[in-house]
Amino acid sequence: MKRVHALIAASAMLAACVSTGVDVRQEHLENFLLDFSTLDDVTTQLGKPTSQTTLSNGSTILVYSFASSRPHPESFIPFIGPLFAGGSIKSSTVLFEFDENGVLRSQRRTMSTSASGLSVLPADGLP
Repeated sequence: MKRVHALIAASAMLAACVSTGVDVRQEHLENFLLDFSTLDDVTTQLGKPTSQTTLSNGSTILVYSFASSRPHPESFIPFIGPLFAGGSIKSSTVLFEFDENGVLRSQRRTMSTSASGLSVLPADGLP
C-alpha cells in the first residue's frame, strides 16, 4: 500500500513540473559554425524559433527561449504544504544572427535560475 501512495505522490510531483519553449543546450550550439552554418541548418536542427526578425540591412535574428518551473517538494505535504509554496525557475535565451545571405554571424546564450518560497531540501534534494 505504501508503494501505491509513493507512486501517486511521485506522479503528482512530475505532473507539476512545467516547461515551455526550445531548450537549446551548449552541445547544440557546438553544432553550428560561424561563417559556415546557415539559417536552414539551425531551424532544421532546433525547430521553429520563439521569435524571428528581419532587419532593414537584410540580416535575420532568431531567438529561442526556454523556461521550466519545478515546485518545491515540500509544497505537496498535506496541511503545511502551503507554507512552503514556491519553486525554482530556470530559463535560457539563445540568439542567432545571420547575414543577408542566411549565413551565421554570431550566437549568444544567456541563462538564469531563481527560486521563490521556502524550502528545507537542497535544490538537488530529489534524485
